[in-house]
Amino acid sequence: MKRAIVLLCLLLGILLTACGDRKITDEQAVSAVQKYCYAEMPDLEDIVKAEEYPVYWKVESSDEKEIVVVFRSYTGAQMRYYIDRVSGDTRVTEFVPGIMTEEAPSGETLNVRDYMD
Repeated sequence: MKRAIVLLCLLLGILLTACGDRKITDEQAVSAVQKYCYAEMPDLEDIVKAEEYPVYWKVESSDEKEIVVVFRSYTGAQMRYYIDRVSGDTRVTEFVPGIMTEEAPSGETLNVRDYMD
């Protein structure tokens, strides 16, 4: 009986360790969105390295449930990635200053966990 209890405790400990805290950090979110952008726009990495246009990724807001990463493209467009902190499910909006009056859904969806290390 004692052996069974010890074994059960060990299994429970392993299970809790494996599950852990699966929340995505702000840093992971920015890195994953950056990798996604590079995968979708193969020339983007060269544009960024050339430093001819202002291009950046940053956390615009972050709370317990959602992270919003903004990507400012070399064209001036701003893409916002609304990331569920646990599942990684992401919806994308687009805003182009001077052309659009407000951000609008882009129709893009992804899971940032597919782009995490």
